[in-house]
This record gives sequence, C-alpha cells and structure tokens, in this order.
Amino acid sequence: MKKTVKKIAAAGLCISMIGTMTGCSLFRKTNSGKVNAFWYMKLTDDDENKYTIEGEGTTVAVALEDGYSDDFAIARGDEVFLNLDTVMEHIDERFYWDQNENLVMFTNASEIYESAVGSDSINGEPVDFMTSFTDGGNCYLNLKFVRKYIDFDYKYVKEQDSLPGRVSITSISLEVRTMVLEDDEYMRTGGDYQNLIVTEIPEDSVVTIIQKSKNWDYVRTEDGLIGYLPVSELDDEKKEKHSYQSDAGEYTHITMDQKVSLVWNMVTNAAANANLSSQLQGTKGLNVISPTWFTLQDAKGNISSLADRQYVQTAHAAGLQVWAMANDTSEKGKKATPKVLQNSALRRKMVNDLIFYATEYDVDGINIDFEYVTEALVQDYLQFLRELSIQCRKNKLVLSIDNYVPTDANAYYDREQQGKLADYIIVMSYDEHATSEDGAGSVSSMTFTENAIKETVAQVKDAARVINGMPFYTTVWRETPEKKSDGSGTYVKDSVNGNYYLTSQDVTMDTANRLVKDAGASSVFNKETGQNFVSYEEGKDLILIWLEDKTSVASRFELMNQYSLGGAAYWCLTQESDDIWDVVGKYMSDGK
Repeated sequence: MKKTVKKIAAAGLCISMIGTMTGCSLFRKTNSGKVNAFWYMKLTDDDENKYTIEGEGTTVAVALEDGYSDDFAIARGDEVFLNLDTVMEHIDERFYWDQNENLVMFTNASEIYESAVGSDSINGEPVDFMTSFTDGGNCYLNLKFVRKYIDFDYKYVKEQDSLPGRVSITSISLEVRTMVLEDDEYMRTGGDYQNLIVTEIPEDSVVTIIQKSKNWDYVRTEDGLIGYLPVSELDDEKKEKHSYQSDAGEYTHITMDQKVSLVWNMVTNAAANANLSSQLQGTKGLNVISPTWFTLQDAKGNISSLADRQYVQTAHAAGLQVWAMANDTSEKGKKATPKVLQNSALRRKMVNDLIFYATEYDVDGINIDFEYVTEALVQDYLQFLRELSIQCRKNKLVLSIDNYVPTDANAYYDREQQGKLADYIIVMSYDEHATSEDGAGSVSSMTFTENAIKETVAQVKDAARVINGMPFYTTVWRETPEKKSDGSGTYVKDSVNGNYYLTSQDVTMDTANRLVKDAGASSVFNKETGQNFVSYEEGKDLILIWLEDKTSVASRFELMNQYSLGGAAYWCLTQESDDIWDVVGKYMSDGK
C-alpha cells in the first residue's frame, strides 16, 4: 500500500511541474507545429508573402544582438549587402548615401572615403568587391565595405531546408553570458512548450543569452538563430567579453582653458565691422566674439562674406577670439539649404569656402547656425558637419554648432553625434514664447532654460563642451480688446476678461526699461519664471513684459555653474543694458 501511495505522489509532483521541467514529458502539453521561419525572421509581410527584390540576389534575415532586424539583407553569392539604414542604426552612423551623385561614403575624424554605387573602387583605388548597389529606392552596402572601416563581426549562413539564409551581426562591445545545450532541443518562438518550433538545436551548441528568465531563456546561436530554450537544458554558463576597436579617440577637440564667454555680433553690412571698438566699450568677462559674417547665398553653394581683417585685429587686441558665424537664415539661404546639403560637390564647395575665409582672415573658429534643417535633411546636414569638422581639425579652427532647445520635434538633430564632431555645442535657450501664436510669456524662463541645459547635456554627454545661449533682448506683449482692435495679431478667446488680439515686439533691454519707466510701472518677481515681471495699461491695451535684466542673467549663470557647463553665449551685442556687464564680469572674468 505504501508503494502505491508513493507512485501516486510522484505522478502528482510530475503534473504540478508541467512546463517547468523536461521530465515527466508524458503529461506535458507540447506543440509540435513549426513556425514559418521566413515570417518569424521578418522576411515576409503580415500575410506571410515573401519579400521580393528588383535586382539580383536573395533576401536574408539579419540577426542582431537582441533580435531580428525589421530590414532584410541581400545576398549575392557569398557576399552580403546590408540596408544602409540598418548599418547606420546598428553598426555605425557615419555611412552616407548621396542620391544626387550616386555615391556611398564613410567619413571618420580625418578622411572621407567614397565609392560610386555599383563600383569596385574606393577613392579611385580598386578593391576586390562591389561596394554597394541600390534596389527599390534603398541603398545596400557590402559588409566587406563596412568591415573595412568598422570593427565588428558577422557570419553568413545560406538558406537550408526550411530555414532562410541569415547574417548574424555583433557590433557592440559588452560582456555576454553563454551556455551550452545539454541535449538536442527545439528552439521555440516563446517561453513555453505550447509555442511553435523554430528549429531543432543540436546538443553541445553554444548559445548567447539575450534575456534570462526563470524557465526559458531568450537566446541566439552563433549562426543567427534566435528564440527560446528551456533553462533546464542549458548548462556550463560562462562570461565572454565582446570588444571592438573604436576610433573615438581620434575625434580630438579644441577647448579653452577657461569657460567660454561668447557674444554674437550682428553684422549686416561691411561698414558695420568698423563699429566693433565702440561696441566693446564697457564690456566685461568676454573671451569670444562671433560676427554674423557668412551666409549661404544660393543653390550653387555660394557664400556671401562680410569678413574684415581689421575687425579680427581689433578683437584679438581686446583679448577675444573670433568664431565667425556661418548661417542659412537669409530667404535665399532657406531655399538653397536642401539643394546644397544634398549634393556632395556643393557641400565640398561650401566647406572649402568657409575654410578659405577662416584662414584668409585669421579667425579662430567657425560657428554653424543652420536653422532650416528638416528631418528629411538631417543626414545631409550631419554629413556636412563631418566634412567641415575634418577641415577645422586640420586647420586648428574651433568648431561650434548652434542648436535649438531639445524637444521631441527636433530630436533628429542627433546632438550626440554633433558632440563628437564639434568642439562646442551651443543651446539657444530662448524663444520659449517667440510669436503671438505661442501666447504671451517669457523669452526664456528659468524652468525652460534648465530643461534645455539638462536635455542637451544628456544628449551631448559632455557638459564641459556645452554652452548655454541666453537672450539679451526681451519681448513686449500687447493685448488689445477685440472691439477696439484693427484685427492685427493673434485672436485669443478669454471668457473671463473678454476676447482680445495679441501682438508682440522684441526690444532691447534698455527699450524695455524705458517703457516701464515712462509708464510709471514697477516690476514684481515672478517665481514661476524666475524673472521680474511688469504689466500696465496703455490706453485701451494691456502691456505684459517678462524682463531680461541682471536678475535673469545672473540666474542663468548660476545654472551654468550648477551643471558645470563649458560657458555661456549671449544674443546679441548692443541689445544689453550697461549693468549686464557687471554680472558677466562677476561670473566670467576669472573663467571659472
């Protein structure tokens, strides 16, 4: 009787452990069906129709460190070509396709390597493989071409039986865990015996653990099979380091041995250069000036120049470096930006002209202020910055790049990559409320400024090379009651105080102070913005001003120190009140 009880107890124990052990298989619910491996490895659409290509070759799956890529690769013979987007996202972002000139390029810290699409040469030198081809509007790079410049591993396995061809890629330096399969076992699509079978994995196979769990591990084999295996069948855990060489150290940076204190100088014509001496009188704590000298002029890549030797000599005599600004902010420049950035020959012309002017006029750096870069243009813009950074590095010119305050809408600017290319990244922490469509408010509240700083530092990953740009101007807001308005401005519904039209005007600090004084008004400190605020009536209108003054400027310097930034920048010279320089001098004169 006791023997019978023991048998029953053993059977009960077996049933209670269904799905957690390979033992007691008699009672385990097991799915013997196989998944469509082409669908599973993302080589078909949702209806399980295989993807087709226009040209020669077959589609193969791409096994990454953590799963299959949404983009397939194309195999031609023994060579594998990876979609450019996949290369940039998972291997290296510095590859580029110029669709106008039909070139593929790789740019590192010192050189540009280019190859005509479909050719077997790089920079005019023959190689023993075709570098690239295009198919269906996509560009595919030969992994031999990619491997020539980037350290990573890949293994190509051809289609066999029910399994599609696949290329297994490892490119991230990290420590991984490997285990050995103790017996032949089915890999499944999920962590349960009721999930479909991917394929059978043979005994003694070594797998890399992607994600570990209690009963099933998500793993990858050496030949790019990815799925779930039962923990009970895995043993001999080891740790391995995947280390790939990086050329990050070649991206050297020119930085000042003190905090940057830069003021932009709006120069609108050649004669204005002669005003520098008088404009600098009374200034304190400056070490860099950035005149607005270079503007993209047309779709041929021509740049207009207001560069002036005497200006540079005057600045140097005052102890200031000159970082000449290059921008695309003219109406002609706005229209020309896409055509020039998307064409390698025109980009090269623009870069060469900027370097020519910089060296010809003995400036110390170039400040890039391109404000019409759409998401569709960003890869072209980044390529322009790569090419410019090479020449700046060779000519010992400081490269700084102006950026908007980070938002979800402009995340594509890729400030992390910019930070590798440039010596300094300047965040333009102003225009929080830039137009009447934004509603009345501060040019740059302290919350807005602090968030801009934190987000930029997080993306650039080097606070010491981030510069906070602050406004030397303020905005006067005017609310005109609907019944007394001529209809100009933005119409605002206000059920409490009555509907009105809102207009705004940017003014200098002195102008704002004069308006407040003439109105006999007084300011109060606004905790929400961290600024002094004024409101008063002017006839039928209500005037609102969030003042830019010593209080707001000092608060921004405190944020600069709090976040250990590389310095501060000011837009722009002559818009400030005289007392501002005492604040700049206090925080910046010792450069610490």
